[in-house]
Amino acid sequence: MSKINTDKKLELIRAIRMQNQYDRQLFRMREGIVYSDLPEGKHGELYGLEEPAPPEQTGKSKVLANFRIRFVIAVLLLLGFILCDMNHISIGKEDADSFYSRIKSSTDIEELIHKVK
Repeated sequence: MSKINTDKKLELIRAIRMQNQYDRQLFRMREGIVYSDLPEGKHGELYGLEEPAPPEQTGKSKVLANFRIRFVIAVLLLLGFILCDMNHISIGKEDADSFYSRIKSSTDIEELIHKVK
């Protein structure tokens, strides 16, 4: 081992740790399949000294929830716009036509269409 430089030793240690982490995740996944009838968190870790899950793995549900909320808001706004357009409802001084013209002028849709063609 004395003939191996420190960079190679660090690379070997990093590879061993990555393989160990992969194996632990694989065991957790298989353990989840076996104990899937129990609520999450009831079945213990495979190893007593395992580190808790990194925050990026636990944050996936928050990202999905935020996307759902934004999607619902966007759908509600679209339905409100369509409803106002069909029934000729105006809110204050704004009606659907003036709102659409403001959107069209601010995004320059016609210029984008000509660029695509």
